Amino acid sequence: MEPGDRAWLHARIALRFDAMLQGGFVDEVRQLRARGDLHLDLPSMRCVGYRQAWEALDHEAATGAFAAHDLRERGVAATRQLAKRQITWLRSMPQRRTIACDAPDATAQLVRAVTQHLSATTRAA
Repeated sequence: MEPGDRAWLHARIALRFDAMLQGGFVDEVRQLRARGDLHLDLPSMRCVGYRQAWEALDHEAATGAFAAHDLRERGVAATRQLAKRQITWLRSMPQRRTIACDAPDATAQLVRAVTQHLSATTRAA
């Protein structure tokens, strides 16, 4: 699935990142840092969101101030960049079939596509 409207995608990314922040994401990263065996060079800590939160906590440790707004902006921007790379990669697949996930009937379109694919696979077998 791929959105037809990039602005819709950007709004969804921002809402999702805000929900993560409200759900205690920073506290989660704070607890991971406190373990002492993790650092930013690890793939798990380089993930989008975790990297930005870790860096915000580094800033807090150095200055005593937590830059929540900066974390949000950097996290949303990094997520948007990741989404763009994923869409570019998916577009390179000639066999792909797209459904606009921002369409009102996206779920119905997906169910129809899966049903058609399964029917074709069953007939071929």
